[in-house]
Amino acid sequence: MLGWNDRKSSRYLDPEDLYDQLDSMRSYLGDLTRTVSKNTKSGASSAKSYVSHTADDAEELMRDNLAASMLLAVGVGVVVGYFLGRGGED
Repeated sequence: MLGWNDRKSSRYLDPEDLYDQLDSMRSYLGDLTRTVSKNTKSGASSAKSYVSHTADDAEELMRDNLAASMLLAVGVGVVVGYFLGRGGED
């Protein structure tokens, strides 16, 4: 198979060489696509698992400390309400 910088005695590349190059490029792109797809699926699966476990841990922590969770939610609501109310007074 000839590369782009390799020259034959004729001025143009042989069509068979072009077909060989296209086939090798098609094979390489197929392998690359499969590898990227596999890595993406693996990364998405581990991220989904991590988020699910973190959400479960947060929910369990809120259940164990229900009073503190309620006070925190009310406090955050008051602070956000205060700043939103001040936004119109400029």
